[in-house]
Amino acid sequence: MLRIILWKTGFEWAHLKRILWPRADRKIYYFAFGANLSADVLEQRRIRVYEAFDHVLEDASLQFSQAGFYREHGYASADAADGEVVYGKIYLILESDAVRMDYFEGVPFLRVHEKVFAAVKGKDFYFYRAVNMLDGLKPTQEYLDYLVTAYRAMPDVPQAHIDAMAATEVLEHFVVQDQTGEFVRDINRWPAFIHPLLVYYEGFCLRLVEFLWNRSLLQWMIRK
Repeated sequence: MLRIILWKTGFEWAHLKRILWPRADRKIYYFAFGANLSADVLEQRRIRVYEAFDHVLEDASLQFSQAGFYREHGYASADAADGEVVYGKIYLILESDAVRMDYFEGVPFLRVHEKVFAAVKGKDFYFYRAVNMLDGLKPTQEYLDYLVTAYRAMPDVPQAHIDAMAATEVLEHFVVQDQTGEFVRDINRWPAFIHPLLVYYEGFCLRLVEFLWNRSLLQWMIRK
C-alpha cells in the first residue's frame, strides 16, 4: 500500500512540476508501440508531441507479457528477441512529460516497467519493457484496437503482421486476480492460513491502482 501512496503522490508532483516548470527547451525522444500510438490516449494524458516518425525497433518482439489488472490480462512489452522487430513511432516530447509518462507506465515505486535506451540516426531515445515478463496474457479489445488502428496507418508495417495482430486473442472475462506477485512478492513467507487474505489484498491493490491510473487532481490544468 505504501508503494501505491508514493507512486500517486509522485505522480501528482510530476503533474504540478509540468504545470509550473514545463521547461520547453528540454526534450527527449520516446518510442511508443502500445496504447500511446493513439492520439486520443496522448491527448487524455496531456502529452504534447513536437515531432513524430515511424520506427522499427530491431532485436525486440512485441508481446503482451506485462501483467495487467485481471486474470490473464496483459499489456504490450518490447521484449528482447534476436532477429525480430517491433513497429511503432518515435515521439519528441518534453522531458517533464517523459517524467509523467514514467508514472503512467508504472516505473517509479510500482516497478512494473524498466526504461531501455537506444539510438537511431544519432538520436537517443528510450522505450519501456516489462520487468517481469509472463506468458499467456491477453490484451483487452480496446487496447488491441489502439495498436491495429495505428499499424494500418503506418506504411512500413506488413499486412501479414497487421492481420496477425488483429487476430490476437483478447480478454473477454474481467475476473479479479487470484495470484499474488506484484504487491505480495513472496506469499510463501507467510503462514498458509493467511494466504486467502493476502490474495484478496493483492486484488484490492490492483483495483486501487487501476482506479487511480487516469484520475488526477492536477492533470486537467496542463495546457498543451
